[in-house]
Amino acid sequence: MRALWKPMTSAAMCLLSACQMAPAQTARPALLTNPGPEVHSELVRAVAGISGFASITLAEGDLTRSSLLVIQRKPQYAHGEFLQGRDLEMPQRFQLLLWQGQCWLEQLGSGKRQLLALARCRAEVEPE
Repeated sequence: MRALWKPMTSAAMCLLSACQMAPAQTARPALLTNPGPEVHSELVRAVAGISGFASITLAEGDLTRSSLLVIQRKPQYAHGEFLQGRDLEMPQRFQLLLWQGQCWLEQLGSGKRQLLALARCRAEVEPE
């Protein structure tokens, strides 16, 4: 009986200490707080890098009012004419996240993430 006492006590202590550990921090939807030319350029590079698109056009206010960003390929032929007909490619969706005090851009669906070193963000408040 004494042989079992010490291992059982150790196991109980481990379980009790695990209850006191803080839960892992999860990424939260976020909004940009410092939009500007440098952050805009960083955001364009991040979206282009994750999506594989050659060029990206973003508005200055993107990700300041909503954490979601939807990008769709410009429907053109190689010589610049607009594509006529149906475009079946799905738009790519991104979300700005706050995780461990840093801003991250995540491509929804693939889970690819890019750290935005210049961007500052705050948690997005969900509408009530």
